[in-house]
Amino acid sequence: MSRLSRLEDRRNSRKAVLLILGTIVLLALAVFLGIPILVRMAIFLGDLKSSKMPVDKTDTLPPPPPSFSLPYDATNSARQTISGSAEPGSTIYLTLNGESVGNVVTKDDGAFTLGDIRLQDGDNTLVAVGIDQAGNKGNASSEVEVYYSNKPPELTVETSMVADNKVEIKGTTNGERLTANDRLIIIGQNGKFSTTISLNPDEKVMVFVATDQAGNQARKEVELSRP
Repeated sequence: MSRLSRLEDRRNSRKAVLLILGTIVLLALAVFLGIPILVRMAIFLGDLKSSKMPVDKTDTLPPPPPSFSLPYDATNSARQTISGSAEPGSTIYLTLNGESVGNVVTKDDGAFTLGDIRLQDGDNTLVAVGIDQAGNKGNASSEVEVYYSNKPPELTVETSMVADNKVEIKGTTNGERLTANDRLIIIGQNGKFSTTISLNPDEKVMVFVATDQAGNQARKEVELSRP
């Protein structure tokens, strides 16, 4: 055997040893890290496949109007999270009093949520429009009105004793609900109220609480001049 042949055999032997060592290392990595890596690769390939899914260019049907899920029509908090439902995969564009305030893509079940929407003082009108993946624009949603205020309601109260155990109460408020020591007082359409209350023997102070539609409260305490 020539010297050149012997050198070639040594090179091949070294390559074989390195190949075997590399195989052992890869097998060890597969044992300890194989499952997480495979999972991540599967997720990545799935996302890559879905992102490259062709859009149906023949789809010319617009999505239905979005609908809101708001359990209230008045609030004393300026920052709100607006949620609702629409066609899955469509993009929802939200306007507040005619101005754009954000957009979001609906989830697989059609749900959408837009956070940190800042209401303006007074009446607020929310409208949403959906555009599907084919670019079709649907009709606007129904308008949703939300009133915002963080100011307490106005409240004026006058009291006068008409007997040892009765007090006459009258006044005005722009609140929607009024209580006197947890007793409900009827408010007239003009904001005025007037009634007579029978007192308990130990009642010497009347606490009036007026609450407006947004949940703001005004509170007044009146000491009674009882004999």
